[in-house]
Amino acid sequence: MQIVKSTIASQGPMSLPLSKQLRKRLEKFAKSKELALASAARVLIEERLQELDDEVLLTRAEEWQRAQAWATWEKVKSGEMPVMTSEEFRTRLDRKRAKRG
Repeated sequence: MQIVKSTIASQGPMSLPLSKQLRKRLEKFAKSKELALASAARVLIEERLQELDDEVLLTRAEEWQRAQAWATWEKVKSGEMPVMTSEEFRTRLDRKRAKRG
């Protein structure tokens, strides 16, 4: 777990009311990581925000992959990109491997 120092702390404390159940969960987490309560809250917030950022990047990557797959499919469908059977593929692969020796 990485703790990142931020300039936000210089802006002063932030009041964050927690339910009893949530506070107990946070205290349990803080104790397990040997952190102060506020540090534990910052760590969890930072981790979750990073997860959200990562989800955005993953979504963009998945969209790009779908676009690439769709473009390839369109080329196959139009005949622009030839299709071979798995047997033809294996035969070509075996030939290339044999040439490498």
